[in-house]
Amino acid sequence: MRYGYDFYRYLIFAHKDLTEEYFVEKSGAVGGYAKELFQRIYKSIFSESMDVQYLYDTFYKTEFKSMKEFLTGYYQLEPKYADEIVEILNNRQELRLYDYNPMSVGENFDDFITSEDVYERFEKLVMMSI
Repeated sequence: MRYGYDFYRYLIFAHKDLTEEYFVEKSGAVGGYAKELFQRIYKSIFSESMDVQYLYDTFYKTEFKSMKEFLTGYYQLEPKYADEIVEILNNRQELRLYDYNPMSVGENFDDFITSEDVYERFEKLVMMSI
């Protein structure tokens, strides 16, 4: 699940134990350019992304009374999406919410990972559901 809050900025869920090895292996890429592509996608996601719970707990907990208030105030998400995110975080302890900026590392994989053919598999990869 992806929640856009700014131009080319998203909140995405990923499994807390996700590794590059798992991500690439389960992508189905066995070598060459495909393997390199999925390695670069993984690095794009996790080299600059911030764990939203950590961000909230460390810097904003005194300013915002709850995670929902933080999501609606800081990220300007609609309350229904903030409720959905909080419910997922409460029910799926293995998941983390990341603030992802695909443009932060100089490569934009956004069109690829959100394409109709790839997005469902990408979502399963980051949530370790494959």
